Amino acid sequence: MLVNMAVAIGILSGCSEYESNTFESYVEAKESGIIGRGWMPEFIPRSAYDIKERHKVDVAIIDVEFKFNPGDVVAFERSCSMREPTTYVCDNKRNPVRAVISDVNHADIMSVRDGT
Repeated sequence: MLVNMAVAIGILSGCSEYESNTFESYVEAKESGIIGRGWMPEFIPRSAYDIKERHKVDVAIIDVEFKFNPGDVVAFERSCSMREPTTYVCDNKRNPVRAVISDVNHADIMSVRDGT
């Protein structure tokens, strides 16, 4: 009985693991397939570099941080709704995410639960 409980706890705790990846460029991330799986939004600027991505394996929770060419902010403007001058709410495969731009060329995209 104790062994069965330990196995059940191990299985349940394993279901909420995070995975993380780093990529030098958008092209490298795209080629890895991570964008197509929804763990990185398709709308991120093609000039993205120094990409750090973390996602929850079993649910749609993501956190993506990267730098990009400041002229490519249009990628957010086309795909997202602006909430504040540097904050956008976007759709990532039907899951809301918030994109926050800082330092002109730095973005952090994270999952949100209430869509704001």
